[in-house]
Amino acid sequence: MIHQFLPWTLIVLALALVSSGQSPIPQHEFHASLDEELKYLLDWSFDNTKQIMNFTVRVKTTGWVGFGISPYTGKMPGSDIVIGWVDSQGKAHLQDRFAESRSLPALDPIQDYTLLSGTESNGMTTLTFSRKFDTKDPKDLPLQTGTTRLIWAYNDQDPPSVYNIPIHQKMGSRSLNIFERQPEADKPALPSDVQTHDCRVPNATVPARKTTYWCVGMRLPQVTEPNHIIKIEPLIDRANAGLVHHMILYECDANDQWHDYSAECESENMPMELRYCRGGAIVAGWAIGGESITFPAHTGFSIGKKNDPKFTIIEMHYDNPNLTPGIVDNSGFRLYYTKQLRQYDIGVLTVGHLITLTMAIPERQSKWDITGYCPEYCTERALYKTGINIFGVFFHTHLAGIALSTRHFRAGKELPMLAENKHYDFNYQEAVYFRKTRKMYPGDSLALTCTYQTKDRNNMTVGGLETTDEMCFNYIFYYPRAPLSVCASYTRGDTLTPYFGKLMALGKMPPPKRNGSLGLLESLQHTTIGNQNLIDELRNLETYPAPSMYCAYSNKSIVTPGFDVKIPNFVPAVNFTYIPDTVTTGDATAVMSSFHVMLTLLYTTIIVALIL
Repeated sequence: MIHQFLPWTLIVLALALVSSGQSPIPQHEFHASLDEELKYLLDWSFDNTKQIMNFTVRVKTTGWVGFGISPYTGKMPGSDIVIGWVDSQGKAHLQDRFAESRSLPALDPIQDYTLLSGTESNGMTTLTFSRKFDTKDPKDLPLQTGTTRLIWAYNDQDPPSVYNIPIHQKMGSRSLNIFERQPEADKPALPSDVQTHDCRVPNATVPARKTTYWCVGMRLPQVTEPNHIIKIEPLIDRANAGLVHHMILYECDANDQWHDYSAECESENMPMELRYCRGGAIVAGWAIGGESITFPAHTGFSIGKKNDPKFTIIEMHYDNPNLTPGIVDNSGFRLYYTKQLRQYDIGVLTVGHLITLTMAIPERQSKWDITGYCPEYCTERALYKTGINIFGVFFHTHLAGIALSTRHFRAGKELPMLAENKHYDFNYQEAVYFRKTRKMYPGDSLALTCTYQTKDRNNMTVGGLETTDEMCFNYIFYYPRAPLSVCASYTRGDTLTPYFGKLMALGKMPPPKRNGSLGLLESLQHTTIGNQNLIDELRNLETYPAPSMYCAYSNKSIVTPGFDVKIPNFVPAVNFTYIPDTVTTGDATAVMSSFHVMLTLLYTTIIVALIL
């Protein structure tokens, strides 16, 4: 967030002030408001061939406008900023600046932004400008895929001079995905027969507790013939915008009598029929910062057929760090559906690392990787021979997550990266859309790596449900729908139990005060390793030994012959190096690294997995 634009005495620098009308004005594909009052609007488009990004800002002011790229913090220091305005003579100005601190950004000696036009009309200042994705200027930040943190500011007065910019009157920040986003033109118009169906929590009183998972059983639209759900819109109570962390709508084979049954998910009173549906096939998901999901014009989520879901359970994650009592919530989803059927049925595949106590992240780490696998053993048994077409993904971690990547393998070779977010923002979790679909065939495998940062934590972080615990998931949107619903892995209990025993013997980890997984969870959350050799040992244990796989169909029956089955012929993702094959097919090869460390461990008690 921008904190200050203060007047400052500047050494005169070479200044590029470009008047409007020198270049053709681009037609923009994407649009967003950077503020809640809709007074700062952003339009943009890009040219992948020329590696050029075009921006237009439309701001309700007759003064100066500031727009910047933050260094993945959402704050001003280190930001790449432009300041522009239209003067009393109608001439547009644009300055490329760089923020060293929370003060007036210094002029950049190299002006890498090009002003294309600037106008002021009806109290609105409009500036259109462009820049390269990567200017190679150390004072400019590169534009990359994944989350971009934008900062903005404006003042109702023009600067007294090009060197004296008065302090802002309004400022803020917003995270956006500026590359892998669905263009407005690609969102099909709603058909004339479209109907809506709301799946909302019925007046849930949120407990005065830091983390609550609330579940409600609900009917899907009661239709007697095939229909397609074509759009899913989040309905978040405005007063509870900071309370609702995420929502998931699961398919559920429960009896209709449980419609509107509402209680905490782990409550003893929660019917087993509803409890069993959590973690199954997903209809929709949303997390803070997300927007509506509009499916591509030739796809839809099928309802009304004999084997289609007729019931659902909505899982709400409430985050109430202030322990505020008496909050009532009615958030949920609105489903848009139509009888005008589309060509393909949509499926959602959950990939990642199961929520287990063996998902252990040491304290004080600037970068720690956890990888979950979707192994070929599962895809070759549960995907159709013709494969699936992936058109989007939705990444999800908690507070410590800073980056995610999903790698794609076929027949011992690594293909181009499926999806990546190098600058993940917990407060902006949005679906990523592909401009071209990616094909996944039976026998393919995926590796989702989640990167965490725990520099401000004194104790170990483990997999769990609270926002201070961690998750590592990628929800993959594809068509046509296949039987496979979950394709994931987890570090085995017999891999880490001896290590945890060593930490206890060394006094690094307190012994559990009670039996079961909750006792072990509490013990791990009070563990401080504090020794680099022990930290390196944990990294190796979580990286190289074969993990167990958990692969399930939409009804939660498992693909594997039993539970806790190791991935056969396992090779960790870190042992591959992606090399584009530009000579033949354009696919990629994967080269094994020079060493492959496989640890032989003593097997003891298996840690109970906390499977969501």
